[in-house]
Parts: sequence; C-alpha cells; structure tokens
Amino acid sequence: MTTTRPAYRRVADVIRGRIKDGTYAAGEPLPTSKQIADELDVSQGTAEKAFRILAAEGLITMTTQGTRVTRIPNKITRAVPERYEAAYRERGRGAFDVEVRERGHEPRWETTVTETDEYTVRTRRMWADDVPVQIAVTRIPKSVADAAGLSGEETGAGGMISRLAESGRKQARITEEIDVRPPTAEEVTFLQLTEDHRVYELTHTAWAEDGQVTEVTSHVMPCHHWRLTYSWTPDATA
Repeated sequence: MTTTRPAYRRVADVIRGRIKDGTYAAGEPLPTSKQIADELDVSQGTAEKAFRILAAEGLITMTTQGTRVTRIPNKITRAVPERYEAAYRERGRGAFDVEVRERGHEPRWETTVTETDEYTVRTRRMWADDVPVQIAVTRIPKSVADAAGLSGEETGAGGMISRLAESGRKQARITEEIDVRPPTAEEVTFLQLTEDHRVYELTHTAWAEDGQVTEVTSHVMPCHHWRLTYSWTPDATA
C-alpha cells in the first residue's frame, strides 16, 4: 500500500534542500510563507506548518521580524577519538576551538572557575560566531587541577587535556554517555532554543593510567548544531 507524503512535509523537504545547497544562505531571510505557498502551489497554512517543522529542526528561526535561515545550517562535527589526540587539539586552544574553525566559524567561550572542598569546577559557555552552541561543566579533583595549573580561566594551546597530560595525568581511559532530552529553562535561554528543540547531554569521564579520575565533564549541545561521530578499531590491542 502506497501512502502519499503530506504536503507540508514535501514543502519542508524543498526548503531544507535549498538551505543545504546554499540557495537560501545562512542568516538570510526566507521568502514569506505566502510566497512559498504560491510558488509550490499549496495553501499558506501548509507552508506555515512546514516552517514550524524546520524551526523545530533548528534550520530556521521565526520571529516577529520575519523568518531567517539559522546562522549555522551545517552541523559542527565532534569526532572521537580525533578530538582527544594531541596533534588535533594543539592546532588550536583545544578541541572545541578546532571543531568550530573547521566549519568556518569563529569560536569563543567564557570560562568561570569555582572551587568546592573537593573539586575545581570549570563552567564554559561557548559560541560559534555569535551563536551559542554549548554549555560545558567540568569537575576536576583539586589536587589534579592544581598540579595541571587549571585553577585559572586560560588553559593555553591544546586546552585542558594537554595541561593534564603535561602534569602526568594523561587520559588513559575515557567513557562517554549520551542522552537526548528537552532543554532546561536555563538552557533554552542561553542556547536560544524552544521547548521543541532537543539537546545532547554528553557526560565525559576520564581516568589516568593509575586509575584516578582526572575529570568529569557534562556537555550540553543542541542536537541541530552538532554531529557526534565515533570510530575505533575492533579487537585493537594496546
């Protein structure tokens, strides 16, 4: 039995394709829903429903000033294990810096460092150009952070992981757990999301060769801005 794809989804497919091939450029205004409806011979309500789908995907933004293509229509790639290799990280000020530049955007972040009895906590709010794309909160045992010089905001070439390695706490084992969930109210505000968007919550835990946990980082990333890729060699020996 053949089913017909709903008209609003066909319209969304057309607009999505035009965004991906650059017909509708990043940050530029879209035609109005009436213009789209007239061109594709559908009702304006159908075009508006297609717009809502694309807004939920993060490809367009809809405001009282009009509808525009998002400023980051192509996802940033977070590749493992590449991002944890020194040669990759040290091309910039850490893996995030390199990842964003590879997509042609300018990375920026603000770091707040706080201390508890047990941990140095590094909270980073991160942008690609002027688009907020990530919140990362890292907890490092105080003795580890002090030895690696991670109690300040700046971490230098290669970022935090390079400083840990230099202090004798090279990451020897890593786990990453990934959930997809709705954003919190705070995340909606900073990451400029709606409640219909979804975020990755990625928890990264690293251990040194002696078994000590060196850091636990919670990364919160809008799904429509990020692609997560993992590669490894099965049955590889150390």
